[in-house]
Amino acid sequence: MARKPSVRYWDSRKAYCCEIAGDQHILAKGPDDAPTGATYLEALGRFRKLLSLEKDKGTDDYLVSSLFNQYRIHLHDTRKSGVPGVFDIMARGFVGEHGTKMVRELKPYDFDAWLKRQTQWNPTSKAHAVSLILGAISWAKRKDYIKTDPLTGRIERPVPLMRGREARMTDGLMDVLLGACFEKAAYHRKERTDRPAIHHRKGGHCEPFGRFIWLLRLTGSRPIELRMAEAHNFQSGRLLFRWNATRGYIHKTATKTQRDRVIFLTPEAQAYVAECVRKYPEGPIFRTHRKMPWVQPNCTESWKRLMRRPTVADFLKEQGIDPDSLKMYNFRHSAISAFLDNGGDIYVASQLFGTSVKMIEKRYGHPNLGRLEEQFMKFMPRCDDAGQVIAASK
Repeated sequence: MARKPSVRYWDSRKAYCCEIAGDQHILAKGPDDAPTGATYLEALGRFRKLLSLEKDKGTDDYLVSSLFNQYRIHLHDTRKSGVPGVFDIMARGFVGEHGTKMVRELKPYDFDAWLKRQTQWNPTSKAHAVSLILGAISWAKRKDYIKTDPLTGRIERPVPLMRGREARMTDGLMDVLLGACFEKAAYHRKERTDRPAIHHRKGGHCEPFGRFIWLLRLTGSRPIELRMAEAHNFQSGRLLFRWNATRGYIHKTATKTQRDRVIFLTPEAQAYVAECVRKYPEGPIFRTHRKMPWVQPNCTESWKRLMRRPTVADFLKEQGIDPDSLKMYNFRHSAISAFLDNGGDIYVASQLFGTSVKMIEKRYGHPNLGRLEEQFMKFMPRCDDAGQVIAASK
């Protein structure tokens, strides 16, 4: 007969441990401080969670919270790109409301009501949340953690927003955004606003954020790629994310393409990245003025503050641009569109910016119509009223 699971202190491990269904688990390392010590209480919490993962597994009485914890473990074990962190954020609220329910108690209208209350998300974020949550439940069914899937096929998925021409920013707008970040900086030499100097005296708090969006403009990378970049990713003057990396960030298309993500850098960008690597040899290399890594919340707050700066607000009002329509991701959209405008090959664009040709055609192919017309006029021959060529194109 199997021993009933319990929390015990193992001197050999210097930790509280337990054994469940033949598997040994380290619950909390530290001193033997039962019954009220911090290590023991941490071990008890971990022990309860492990027991809940086993209770009613394989039936529709399985707890929603246990199901989502199993899926979270699966994502971390299989290193599914940046999905574990995104899943944690998007599923946390749902589990907070419905985690104590059994899977069989989940109703489509409960899910619809929860999704409707997420007013901080746009349709794209809501569509992503639906995919992640329904994906977790579908996975649990395939793995026999539950018998039936109560939601898939019964939920109306929000339609993602397709970034169109409005997501492209002009050079003038990007100059204003960057200039506002560096207004208080005092540089040793004059530089273009899209190429801030490397050597400078300390400026305002916006300056590190200015460097961050400056890199977005130069590289057309995804914000998360820069946020997750570490010293080991800086190789041969480029940022390199291995598709089969065993540490650090795994890029968005790694599993699908099995290709490395390479972000090419200009000489100015190489110098700046090298400076960041020297400052932060461990962890993310791009940091705030308080030396904290850039994460979604502080990026969002810095962007909102930038929209409120007088020079930016005045320019947006003058141009009739809604500040809520501007996103950091627009730098990427603008870089890809500009590359195509300048005659860049669409396949080369897919390699440079780490996405598929199909995705570029679908979401980024928004050329400058004036420039297209210029190219058309240069290419097409001039004809008289009778259709006779009077001047061939050069």
